[in-house]
Amino acid sequence: MAAFVGFAPVSNPRLIVAVMIDEPSAGQYYGGAVAAPVFSNVTGAALRLLGVPSDAPSNNAILPAEAVEIGEET
Repeated sequence: MAAFVGFAPVSNPRLIVAVMIDEPSAGQYYGGAVAAPVFSNVTGAALRLLGVPSDAPSNNAILPAEAVEIGEET
């Protein structure tokens, strides 16, 4: 049995979803590897259908600071 339970969105939960997969195949059986991707797809689609806005901005990537090349004078 592979299982995963989660809620969304984090800041103001609207959904709780539990995914249980009986006798997972392909050699994987951990919930994070088997059931979590199903949770992501189902929950994402449900939130879109309900019109729930994104919890976090989609451009929230943290980029490294500008690197100084070796040999470059500052």
